[in-house]
Amino acid sequence: MTASAQRRWVVLVELLVAVAICLTGYFWASTWFREQEGALAVHVLRLFGVDEVSSILPGHILMFRGNGEVLDGVVTTSCSSLLTVMGLTALNVAVMRSRRGHAVLGLLAAVVAVVIANNIRLTLSALAGLWWGAPAMTLFHDWIGTLWALATTLGGFLVMVAVTLPAAQRAEQDVAGRHTARRPSSWARPGLGYRAMQPDTPLQKYWSFAGFLHRRVLPRALSRRMAARREAGRIDYRLGHLPPAHRIAQIQDLVADGLGAHTATLLAVATYEDDVEVVDALAEAIAARQWEPVTNDRIAALRLWARGWLAGRRLGGETPAPDDVPEIDVREDEEEPVVALAGGRPPVPAAVPPRRPQPRSFARPTSEDPR
Repeated sequence: MTASAQRRWVVLVELLVAVAICLTGYFWASTWFREQEGALAVHVLRLFGVDEVSSILPGHILMFRGNGEVLDGVVTTSCSSLLTVMGLTALNVAVMRSRRGHAVLGLLAAVVAVVIANNIRLTLSALAGLWWGAPAMTLFHDWIGTLWALATTLGGFLVMVAVTLPAAQRAEQDVAGRHTARRPSSWARPGLGYRAMQPDTPLQKYWSFAGFLHRRVLPRALSRRMAARREAGRIDYRLGHLPPAHRIAQIQDLVADGLGAHTATLLAVATYEDDVEVVDALAEAIAARQWEPVTNDRIAALRLWARGWLAGRRLGGETPAPDDVPEIDVREDEEEPVVALAGGRPPVPAAVPPRRPQPRSFARPTSEDPR
């Protein structure tokens, strides 16, 4: 089975898992969500001194107006935050699961934010019914409440992404595909995922809860151990020191995330890697992702490089190095120019072992490239 076919099966399984999560939550948790959110809205109103509401009926908000009218606000499944919570859970499991602990924290933060926002909507709907009657409650529910639900879903998604994904200061590369991670030069294997030299720019200081814990709360030894474990999982650090077999596995994982996700590291491997097997694995992994759209010039460079490298490997030949080409002597003092090899006839080459093929970079050509 080709890599493209495997990827299609993986995507199909992820879609089925997402659908299963949504259906399971809808059939098994809808009643609980309706009842709890209705009771929570009543508790919030009473906390602020509004005693003319009751949740004696599960899933209902009873509103007793001053003229003796009683309004019954039914909290349906569409009124609750269940659908948004299940959608965010499915998205978290199918797309962001690789972040593990951060993904769980992001989902929890999003669920809390969505439930709070939906409770505010239910509370305002009940207040509209108490103050202005059933038409106002219906108008608020059907119009403002619908827009509120859409904004809540988008806000919950943004909260989940903001908590799950790393901060910009911890990014491995910027939007231009250049490495930005700062590492001691003693860690570096040149080119394999380490940041290029860039003009010195002042670092922006920012406050973070994790930084506060490491500086003020956690013991120094524990902080160093946790930092070492975190750094070992970052792209820049884990490529340079790995043996070839592990580098191949790691490169395949990076390519599986998408060519646009780790272009800086992939281009660095294509440019500086000197192990032919590793370069072969990179080229084959890139060639297997023909379905991925070319969204920028860096992805196009990777595609062209892989095509050229694999074509050269199929031909089985190697371009001779510049030092191996004999010097040409053109004698212009003759009536007819005579082209001769400098130094007379070339010596008969002795039997030497075949040269180990060296990778050529099609990704970042320079003016010094003899070709």
